[in-house]
Amino acid sequence: MTNTVSDKRLKQATALVGDLFAVDAWYEQQHQLVLSLRFRFEPVKSKRLLEDRLKLAGYTYSLSDIDQHLLLTLDPNPKLRIPRLNIILFVATLFSVYVLPVFLFNLGRAQSFSDAVSSAMDDLARGAGIEFTLALMSILLVHEMGHFVASRRRGIITSWPYFIPAPNIIGTFGAVIRSKSPFWNRRDLIEVGAAGPIAGWIVALFWLIYGLSQSAIATPYNVTSTTIPMVLEGESLLVKFLTPILAGPSVPGTFYAFTEAAFAGWVGMLVTAINMLPIGQLDGGHVLYGLGREKQHILGWIAMVVLIGLGFQSMMWWVFAALGLIFRVPHPPTLDDRKELPMPARVMGWASIVIFVISFTPIPFRN
Repeated sequence: MTNTVSDKRLKQATALVGDLFAVDAWYEQQHQLVLSLRFRFEPVKSKRLLEDRLKLAGYTYSLSDIDQHLLLTLDPNPKLRIPRLNIILFVATLFSVYVLPVFLFNLGRAQSFSDAVSSAMDDLARGAGIEFTLALMSILLVHEMGHFVASRRRGIITSWPYFIPAPNIIGTFGAVIRSKSPFWNRRDLIEVGAAGPIAGWIVALFWLIYGLSQSAIATPYNVTSTTIPMVLEGESLLVKFLTPILAGPSVPGTFYAFTEAAFAGWVGMLVTAINMLPIGQLDGGHVLYGLGREKQHILGWIAMVVLIGLGFQSMMWWVFAALGLIFRVPHPPTLDDRKELPMPARVMGWASIVIFVISFTPIPFRN
């Protein structure tokens, strides 16, 4: 019988189950792939985890219990379907990023809530918020899809991104991806962990450069609803370097009036740096553990101390320090930490660390 299932598809399917089950046999049946699986761990939990992975990966499948085995029959060609919840959250975040920053800006200078709503509606009608929304959502989307594509490439099953709308000055808490399968080795950690920050940072850099080229020096008397007053105190190395070159050198008594695109690029740099903190399950924790294994534990605790110190200047760092404690500072091992790292993975990891160093903003918002 001629095999119609490619080696790549077979490898993907067996990798999907390999940590939970031993594959005793496989065969093809009417263009379907059938795997005879033997439980390695507790059957009920293993079966539930397998079903979660199969659904997230987009497989059409059926499961049958036969003696002490589980028979998995699936279409070896998964379909990438975006779940309804992910679409709803994306649309809700798109709306909150578009509306809330403009409304909160007006609320800060209006005499009443109704005045803020009226002013925000006028600003939105004049086009305020469109450029910021386009820029920020493109940064977040490319960041998360960087993780998604790298995960699928490495045979790690993750969800589509869940975007999170929020009542804050940028309208969102960002986005998250749920992982339903383990990291097989340190190469997985680095490629998946670094892909998002690198991809999102490139897009953020584009918006920052474009926005700064449209920004200018301003005084307190000529701030508009489509510009954001910024000073360079406490800024990242990259923003401090680019702003005077592209927007002009500042003089005493003035500040920089960032356009919406420049502000979105600034936010993108901040989000990238936060994700690259060398703590636990953050992208930086993945990368640092991939490069240095247990050295990440030391660097993670050093980062916690630094965040607590910076919190006296910008309280938001205390929030991330608390989250670090909740989700654990040390990164857990992969299934095979001993596997040697290829050079491309090392380069990718170090590139993401350089991005963190030049993009980290010590004092983004003063207390």
